[in-house]
Amino acid sequence: CCDITPNEEEGVQYLIKAVARDSVQGTYELGALFYTGLDELLEEDPLAAFEFFEKAAGHDHPAAIFMMAECLYDGEGTEQSVARAVPLFYRAAEFGHRFSRQRVRQLLANKSYQV
Repeated sequence: CCDITPNEEEGVQYLIKAVARDSVQGTYELGALFYTGLDELLEEDPLAAFEFFEKAAGHDHPAAIFMMAECLYDGEGTEQSVARAVPLFYRAAEFGHRFSRQRVRQLLANKSYQV
């Protein structure tokens, strides 16, 4: 079909431009890159990841809401707060986010969290 050579550096630059233009999806994607890091190009930065997830979550992006909840639940890039995380898991689940629905079921089944 197509002979496309991946160019991660160029891709990151496009995401930065998208965020500058208030792209909610771009904001989430850049947060995901900061969360995982990208080879030699981008170091993991949990604080930056959380900020991008929080910004995209403010626009009702279901995956960003889930990732913000995960960060809060684990204390990754922000202060741990199960009390703030649980309602976000519910919110993302209400948007149909599959992993959030699983997480809510786990939390209810295990009753292992304290709010």
